[in-house]
Amino acid sequence: MAKGRTQLMLAGDIGGTKTYLGLFVREGDRLEAVKEGAFVNSDFKDQMEIIEDFLDREVIGNIASASFGIASPVFGNRCRLTNLHWVIDSDRIGKRFKIGHVELINDLVSTAWGMGYLHEDEFRVLQKGRPVVGNSALIAAGTGLGECILFWDGKAHIPSASEGGHSDFAPRSVLEMELLQYLIKAYGHVSYERVLSGQGLRNIYDFLTAGRNAPAPERLRKGFLSGDAASVIAREAQRGNDKDCALALELFASIYGAEAGNLALKCMASAGLYVGGGIAPKILKALESGEFIRSFRDKGRFEEYLGRVPVKVILFDRTALLGAAARAAGSGKRIKEIRMSGRTLSRKG
Repeated sequence: MAKGRTQLMLAGDIGGTKTYLGLFVREGDRLEAVKEGAFVNSDFKDQMEIIEDFLDREVIGNIASASFGIASPVFGNRCRLTNLHWVIDSDRIGKRFKIGHVELINDLVSTAWGMGYLHEDEFRVLQKGRPVVGNSALIAAGTGLGECILFWDGKAHIPSASEGGHSDFAPRSVLEMELLQYLIKAYGHVSYERVLSGQGLRNIYDFLTAGRNAPAPERLRKGFLSGDAASVIAREAQRGNDKDCALALELFASIYGAEAGNLALKCMASAGLYVGGGIAPKILKALESGEFIRSFRDKGRFEEYLGRVPVKVILFDRTALLGAAARAAGSGKRIKEIRMSGRTLSRKG
């Protein structure tokens, strides 16, 4: 397939549920994908099996470098996924697939590197704001809740990993206090991830319907058995089919906006707040209803400031793969263009 081509690079986005991989060839300041793949993690024993399934034998030994964005904190180029019991080790990957240099980075950092290649139509604006040169921030609910700060160094934004999604959930109303008490009984410590994630949306729905004698409607029970309760709740809510689902999604969007506002304040994200992850594109209707932005701004004396912060949803589901590809090439700043899935994405600036 790619035999004989030089400077092959492997990139990956390894999440709690899915993994995206891409094999790229570098030609000057451009990267072109020669192969792409998507995998469901539960179908495999570990990431080594996924990589082995993806790579053709002919390219093993011909890959110069690799970079993987991983839904986990990374220490010493080794990590254990937070929501999946996989241990990922760069040395092991390098030896098994004969790759000279393997880098592991947090998936939100990888997403942040990839954002610079997206087109305007790959964002949905929730608040136009009035941007000022400075820091940005990224929040992303999916299997878990990721957060990242993009520090402005005077010339460019430098992503910095964070595990802010595991900070304590702070209720803002009587209803949210009752939600916290409900979740304390289930988990003990309650982080924002227990609320703002796929499982978090299910947790909110279960809280709202707890104590009822009547079971959930049959169509919901069947949907929950599929293993993706969050998608079922979101779909039923946005179609107007179930009031409990609608209330759960409304509460989810409100809490999501509040934590996004917390993050924007903590890093003074005057240049913008970005919403990534797999959930946001699926619940755009709920995010655009106004509840997200109301909660985002609702910070007392800093309401006016947050009203000036641009807020955008990332629509492209392989943004982290873009960032990992750029990193695999040595530095995202050196790559001006990435071609994948029949699309050409050019770096701005």
